[in-house]
Amino acid sequence: MKNIRIGSALLALFTLLFCFESCKDKCDKDVSIDAIQPNTNPAGYEVLIKTNDFTDAAKVVFGNIEADSRAGGKKGEIIATVPDGLSGNVEVSVEEGECIGRFDNFIVSGALPTDVQPSLPTIILPVPPSSFPTEGIQNNWVNAVADTTLLNFGIHLNGTFSGGVFFTSLDQSYEFSPNPIFDNLPATGWANTGTNTIYLEVDRTSIGGVIEHFDGLFVEPPSFLPSFAKWPILLTSRETGRQLLIYFPCFSGNC
Repeated sequence: MKNIRIGSALLALFTLLFCFESCKDKCDKDVSIDAIQPNTNPAGYEVLIKTNDFTDAAKVVFGNIEADSRAGGKKGEIIATVPDGLSGNVEVSVEEGECIGRFDNFIVSGALPTDVQPSLPTIILPVPPSSFPTEGIQNNWVNAVADTTLLNFGIHLNGTFSGGVFFTSLDQSYEFSPNPIFDNLPATGWANTGTNTIYLEVDRTSIGGVIEHFDGLFVEPPSFLPSFAKWPILLTSRETGRQLLIYFPCFSGNC
């Protein structure tokens, strides 16, 4: 009986040592998920996943549901659609071969957040524009409604360009409908058409929010914009990673 027990113990030890060599992580790359922008979105909306050492062929899983995904604009970036059937905090994993990266702080929200601007349902990959404005322009805010032909949220970029730079504010007198996310909130910034860089900040402290900072640039009109859209400005929030898209409604005689 004693010999049988010793034999069983040796077998268990051998199995443990064998699994230590054969069962350990076989991934030969230092992979990770560095960020998900935004880190909360409803089902059906896209997010930008920034990874290290994954390709756009990697599989993206929210909870236990595989998501539709496509390539991002830079190495390691993947754009994925939040799948249906999930809510609350879920783990997001990116899997490629033996390599897995995990992100455990993503929230599938039942509705868009109330203290920041709504998300665009589709992540926009910026394309350099064919032309730039030469003076201050009035814009429409495309995030506000799903039907881009019924936009009624105007944002006016005051001031004129001088040497490719203008200082601006968002003049809310151009709003046609009440909008608690932007209405009557102080906002300042600048744009440089020489380097195609834009910076804006919106002070939402009066409605219980924070001062939100946006980095952006002029882009070619995305395909879902109406044909009269000109000089779109794509902005990304430093705080939330959400994209904001505003454009100039260019009709005959006004551009």
